[in-house]
Parts: sequence; structure tokens; C-alpha cells
Amino acid sequence: MSTVIRMTRAEQIALIAHRDGPDCFLCHLPFETPDLITFDHWIPQSKGGTWDIENLRLAHKRCNALKGDRMPNPDGTLPSYPKELNSSQRRAIRRSERVEVCQVCTSGRGLGPDEVCDTCGSTAMPPSFPQWAKLKPSECSHESIWWCWACMSGVIERQPAIYEVLDADESLD
Repeated sequence: MSTVIRMTRAEQIALIAHRDGPDCFLCHLPFETPDLITFDHWIPQSKGGTWDIENLRLAHKRCNALKGDRMPNPDGTLPSYPKELNSSQRRAIRRSERVEVCQVCTSGRGLGPDEVCDTCGSTAMPPSFPQWAKLKPSECSHESIWWCWACMSGVIERQPAIYEVLDADESLD
């Protein structure tokens, strides 16, 4: 049967200070007043730590709270605590993950259907083409509100669509 030795708080502090030193075990700064001293469970109680003197360390209240229930590393150090990122830090991470835009084809945006960039290997973007890309020049009337790539790029001369709208309004009168 083991005997439990009762010690006062001051005796516990003195014993731990003799073993580890009189400063905070976590930040290594001295205590201004004795009421700022707390007992840190080196192995947290939530992880099976006990109130044995071997498991207790002297720490400031703030240092003890910052340590929380982190388990020490085998070498006696504490693992870094994951910091919550603010919005500008999250935005910087997202921007750093962006791929570089190809200067030849602007990452596929300058390619027509079924074209592939020789520099970056991109195919035409976006994958669903707008109406002008769906019409072939042979199928396009080159006079309606829908147009093909040849009308859009100026290869085939056509009058602006606004004239067609105005002509349609005049015919209604």
C-alpha cells in the first residue's frame, strides 16, 4: 500500500522550481508574482496525464492556456499550434496556386475548335463554345445576328448587327 504525501501549493512550486528552474517552463521568462504561477500538465489530463510531480511544470497562466492540450514531441518540444489564417492570407495562398497563363494562346482562350497550342498543349477554352464558334463559315449567312469566326474576326466583311435591327424596325412601320 502506497502512502500519499500531501504537499502545500508552495511546497509543490518549490520542488518543481528546484527541478526545472524558477522561470516559466514554456516561455522561460520569470514570474512577476506568485499568483501568476500555474501548474501545467506536461502530458495533458485529457490525454492521460496525472497530477504527479513528474508531470507538472510551472507556467504563466497565458502560456498554459496557449499550450492547451497539445502533447509534447519525443524531444521535449511542443508541436506548432495551427494558426487560423485571415482572409488576406487565404487569398494569397489561392493566388499562389494559380497556374501561369500561356502567352501564346492565353491558356486556350485564343484557340478555335479542335486547335491545340504547340507551346503549352492547351485545347480550346471554354469547352462549350459561344454561338459564333458553333457556326462554320459555310453555314453562316454573314448577315444575321448570329455570326461565325470569320465574321467576328473581320475575315468576311459584314455590316454591324445594329443595322439589321434598325432595318427590321423600319420594315415594321
